[in-house]
Parts: sequence; C-alpha cells; structure tokens
Amino acid sequence: MMFKITLGILFLGLVSAQLNNPIVKTPLGKIRGTILKTEKDREFYAFRGIKYAEAPIGDKRFKAPIAVTKPWNGEYDATKDGYMCPQVGPSEDIMSEDCLIVNVYTTNLNASKPVIVYIHGGSDKDGGSHSVREAGPEYLMESEIVLVSLNYRLNALGFLTTRTAEAPGNFGFLDQVMALKWVRDNIGHFGGNSSSVTIFGFSAGGMAVTLHVASPLSRGLFHRAIAMSGSAVNEQAIDNLHWTRKLAHETSCPMFNPEDLLSCLRKVPWQTIVEVCKRWDLYGFADMKWNYEVDGHFLDFRPSQYFARGNFSHVPILTGLSRDEFNFMSLGLENKPGHLNDIDMNLEKYSREFFMHDFGDPAEKKVEQLKTFYFKNQTMSKANLDRFGEALSDSFINHGVHRLVDLARKFVPVYYYRFDYKGSVGEFPSIDSIGHGVDQFYIFKIGKFGGKLINPQDKDWVMLEKMVGILSTFAQTGVPPEFGSLKWQPSNKTNINTLYINETFKMDSRPYPERFQLWDTLFPVENIGSRSSICLTIILIAVAVLNVFI
Repeated sequence: MMFKITLGILFLGLVSAQLNNPIVKTPLGKIRGTILKTEKDREFYAFRGIKYAEAPIGDKRFKAPIAVTKPWNGEYDATKDGYMCPQVGPSEDIMSEDCLIVNVYTTNLNASKPVIVYIHGGSDKDGGSHSVREAGPEYLMESEIVLVSLNYRLNALGFLTTRTAEAPGNFGFLDQVMALKWVRDNIGHFGGNSSSVTIFGFSAGGMAVTLHVASPLSRGLFHRAIAMSGSAVNEQAIDNLHWTRKLAHETSCPMFNPEDLLSCLRKVPWQTIVEVCKRWDLYGFADMKWNYEVDGHFLDFRPSQYFARGNFSHVPILTGLSRDEFNFMSLGLENKPGHLNDIDMNLEKYSREFFMHDFGDPAEKKVEQLKTFYFKNQTMSKANLDRFGEALSDSFINHGVHRLVDLARKFVPVYYYRFDYKGSVGEFPSIDSIGHGVDQFYIFKIGKFGGKLINPQDKDWVMLEKMVGILSTFAQTGVPPEFGSLKWQPSNKTNINTLYINETFKMDSRPYPERFQLWDTLFPVENIGSRSSICLTIILIAVAVLNVFI
C-alpha cells in the first residue's frame, strides 16, 4: 500500500513538473517555458527569450540579420526574459547585442488562435519586449489571442547607414521582418494561427507598423495592422548618414570611406556607441535621429508615396492618438526663460531639431506660419507653453496619424480613435494631460516607471477591459467590437470617422481639423502618387534590364 502511495506521489510530482515547465516541439528542437498568471488568476504559458536571429556582433554588426537555423541539443530554456538591446536606462547586466529574441504567450498549445505581434516604441533608441519592465502580457492574456513580443536593434546599432551596399541601413526593421517570418514558420507550435496575424505597435513601434504595411518585404506576413500614436506616413526629415558620420567622428573612426568607417565602428564597444548617441539629446524633447532609409530593398520610396498610390498591404488598419500626446514635453522649458526667449527669437533655427521636418531653405516662411498659427503673434512664454506642446505633438505624432488615415481610407477600412480617458495610471497622473503612452497602461503591465498598476478592483479596470477588447476583437475579426448600441464606423473614401474613447464612447468627426489643415498646407501630398508611379516604372525597368545581364 505504501509503495502505491509513493508511486502516486512521484507520478503527481512528474505531472506537476510538466505543467510548470511546458514543452513545445519546433523544427529546431524543444523549447521549455513556464506558467504565469493574469490578474484574474488565469494561467497561461510563457516562452521568453527565444532567439530568432544570430547575435549581430563582430563582423555581423551593421549587417542584415541572419536567421537561427542550427538545431540545438536538449531543451531550449525559455523560462525567463532574454537580453534587452543596448540603450540608455536599463542596467547593463540585462543588455547585450545578442538581443534578437521573441517572447510567446499563449493559453492553449493545441489551439489555432489569432496572433498579435507587438513592436515596442522608444524613438528607435530604447524600449523592449521585457515582460516585467516594458511589456507585461498579463492584461492581454485575459483574451483569446496568442501574443508575441520582439526585440530589434536600436539607435546606431539598428539604423546606421553609409548609403552604400556595405551598410544600407534599416537593420532594425529587417530584424522585425525576420521576427515576423519566425512567427509565420513557428507560431502554429504555440497554438497560434499563422494565417491570422496582427502587427501592433506603439509610438516608434506604430511607425514601424506603417513601414511594414508599405514595405514589399513584409507582404503576406500579417493580415491586420494596429498603429497607436505613431505613423511614418509623414514628411519628417531623415538624415541617418549625418548621424553615422557624427558617431564615427566622436569615436575617432574614419568618417567617409564605408569600409574603413565600418571596420572601425565594429570594434567600438556598444556601451561607447550608446553613450555617444546619448550626448545628442540636449533639450529633453522626443526625437528620432535614427529612422528608416529609402534603400531600394526594404523601401523604394517614402511611406507616404506608397499610401498615396495605394501600393501597400491592403489590410484593415486601426490607428489613433492620445488627446495631448507631447504637450507635457514643453513643460521642460517652464523654468528656463533664457531658452524660451532664444527659441522665440530664432524658432526657424531650432525648427528642424524640435519639429523634425525639413522646412526648406530659407525656413523662415513656413516656420512663421507655424508661429502665427499656434502663438497668435504672442511671444512664447511660460503662459502659453501648452501651444508649443501642441506644435510638438502635431509635428511628431498627430499629423502623421492623420495623413495615414487620410491616404489609407481610400483603399482599406481605417478605424480611427482619440484616447481621452483620464485615469489614475500613467507617467504623468498629476497634470491635466492625457499624454503619449497613457493608453498603453491599459494594454500592458508596465513596471519600469514604478507607478500604480491596475487590478480588477480598480475603477480603471473597466477601461482596461475595453482596450484589451478592442485589440483582441480586431485581431480576431478585423473589425473592432461594438459598445452597446454604438458601432465604430471606419473612415472610408467619403468620411473620416473618429471614435473618442472616454468613460462614455462617442463617434464624431476628425480631431484638430484646423491644425491638420495647416500641416497639410505646409507639406502637401498632391501628385505624390503620380510622381512615385513614374519612379516605380523606372525602377522596374532598371531591375528588368539588370536581370537580363545577371
């Protein structure tokens, strides 16, 4: 009898160990995960730190990613977070260039559920998929989806370019493409449906989503797109080559010959590269010094040109912005009268750095239009900093989202929203601002700010359930849920419809029409489609001619 009891205990112990260490079989070998719980004690499987690409170190730095293809012996340990990509902020012991990993969260390994692939934000220079710091999955795993979060290379390590074949740039975006291919080839082993993939990004991640919707390389790798508070469908100034040469200069490397520049920078420690790039952030405003390249591979044209002529992945799009976005950033000048006075007198000289648009040469005329519109011919001061915040918000986030909606709605349904809810969570709960990223606190469990998290007893849990419901329903059907009798109407060829998300939801017309009209006037899109079609024809003819001789 005792022998039977002992065997029973041993058997139960083995079963328990298996439950706590779920195993998934993939073409490259077995992967061992662990079990986590949601805020409502729902158990789900977590497989973290799975490498989708080889470490981009040594001669592989500043090159396109190389997929992991070599099978491993035994079990791959995916029970904890992998390394974050080098950046300012996290402790050095959790960062490494060997950071190209995905995390997979699922509730049923034998199902075929819709998949959400999350691309984090951070101005292409910080952020990550870390399950405690950045992208806690607990809220989304209350829904019936499979969640994948990924890392990609950041700042110079991800976006440096010589604009030659040696280093064409876009490495961070090519990382994302490779991660999407990993999802296509492997997600079925984790209970996901590779034919129902939604790419979802916030801020720079939202910009990345729009790049993938445009890029020919990403076609067929996803079926719906969510871009929150971020869109690359704008006319922002981009000069990665300038920052590449500046980095080379400040690390005592050759600046111009591509081979010599790269050979030298590949020997510079990543810590030095991160520290040098950090020095360039002088005023505390958001910026994207590192961005995409029109490289003839990932992109043949600027994203706005793809969308203007309808040459993009025709998938349903969900996009929007927070009510105040970067309004809070201007508060950094509140107690700096000297800075305010200098900016007021020389705004055209600051304009490219602050607004990240090329206003032409001379820039005075367009910048004067901005100044007249936002400040009504008043001197910039502590009393009207909110207007400066509006200008920053429109230049960096809002107008790009507006232009995405305005161009894409002619070809696909676009579900447009503005987040107006003022809850008790977020980075700036003490000021009257519904700023950039506040909506993410109702989607991910974010621990890096050390602020209040949401539990089912909080008033904010109702908003959390609504936000999670929006994302999961859209991922499942391509259409957002209805809210009682309210149906979220998409923007289409004839109308721009907007859902205003607050304690009570409502449908209305587009936000900030006068502000967006100004930016449309400053940076018109007329004839973009026809110009880019001519360019496309020339490129296709050139490719055809080259193929004859290859």
